[in-house]
Amino acid sequence: MRYFSNRNRPFHLGPFPLERLARTQQRPRLENVPGDSGIDLDRHDQASIAHAIARFLAMLDTVRDGEITSAPAEIPDCPQERSRHFKAASYYFDASMVGIAQLEQDHLLAQPRRNPMIDGIRQELEVGQPVTYAAGVDAIYADTLAAARRQLGPITEHSHAIVMLIEHTREPGADEPGTEWFRGTQAERSALLAANAAVVIASYLRTIGFAARAHSATTSDVDLTRLAVSAGLCGMVGDRAENAFVGHRFGLAAVTTPLELSPDLPLAGNAGRNGLRSHGPTWRFGIGLQRRSATTLPFANREFRKGPHPFESIKRVDEPTTLIDSERVPRFP
Repeated sequence: MRYFSNRNRPFHLGPFPLERLARTQQRPRLENVPGDSGIDLDRHDQASIAHAIARFLAMLDTVRDGEITSAPAEIPDCPQERSRHFKAASYYFDASMVGIAQLEQDHLLAQPRRNPMIDGIRQELEVGQPVTYAAGVDAIYADTLAAARRQLGPITEHSHAIVMLIEHTREPGADEPGTEWFRGTQAERSALLAANAAVVIASYLRTIGFAARAHSATTSDVDLTRLAVSAGLCGMVGDRAENAFVGHRFGLAAVTTPLELSPDLPLAGNAGRNGLRSHGPTWRFGIGLQRRSATTLPFANREFRKGPHPFESIKRVDEPTTLIDSERVPRFP
């Protein structure tokens, strides 16, 4: 049960109280951040949903960059206001947390990571056009094929990054009904959701006339963990990057662009944990927040098959209660 409303909370702040974490003006030592190694999509057996996730990730990786489709649109002149807009949009597309970083040389991977399934997607598209009467499918098909053929260069002109964090949900129980086929896929799930949000934001930026490229756990020019540290989403605790609210349970994606944005300050020590200010009553009781400490782990005490809403508590009857006037309502065979 929620005791406090979050209706007055600005949307760009998101569901977690990131603004209450301790920050520092000191640049993080990125050389101490362990390298981002991506995810292994081949570690699951054939019955796992991870293989379907892998294909969707490949499609998103295929369209992560593209042509700028218009002249630059009229947007806010203030970089801070721009950052608020893109944070709000990222939260709308279900990002758990969002931060902005200024892109540095240390964020770039020495060898960009590329999803090997992209070549298979291109070969499928080269075979032929699908037969369909759906409006716009021809244009979408042509755009996707063009994206698959495109050879992407370095992002030397990009100066800022929008970094998105997707929290992990609860791992299914060993005997939990209906969960056998998606157990052990937290990394794949969060990678897909993060990539989806990043690709949409990058596509929007190009639509309004600004270059942008999405970076995922499977295809990236940047080290996502280092970006998350610079963007104030994670801090180094020991030898691992950690988030103050969800620990190590998260996946990342990013959008890089030459558009000037207002970067967030990196976190202070202990991943920015700030005593009672960040983890006191406001976080415990969710005062003005969408999330609170008791709801940090989604589905913590509830089976996935039951869903997030307590439909089982609604009164049921054996027969439908809606009366249909057969004289006025046509029935279809």
